[in-house]
Amino acid sequence: MAFARIASVFLLSSCVALGASYSFAQTSPSDREAAAAAQAKRQGKLPTQGDEQYQKNALKRCERQPEGTARDACVKRVTGAGDTTTRGSVQGGGQVRTNTMQVPPADAPKN
Repeated sequence: MAFARIASVFLLSSCVALGASYSFAQTSPSDREAAAAAQAKRQGKLPTQGDEQYQKNALKRCERQPEGTARDACVKRVTGAGDTTTRGSVQGGGQVRTNTMQVPPADAPKN
């Protein structure tokens, strides 16, 4: 009986001393990832790409569009060129960019 009591006291004190690792085992993987990213940010180890990299990534996504009008419209939306409007916010759930372009009908008569 005395051995069991000593073992349980030791186990309890170990869990209290290792509180971070004890609670670590009870969190979800996404919570652990978020905590790791927050710690890396505090330590200055989280890489930031900046606006230039953001722009390159956005234009690279436009390359997946078919050549022609669709790709041109994508580039205009990303760069904000032409008649592009932006609504919404990232905090509100996302931004919607709209670009209006005149496209002639496929069967337009040729003069």
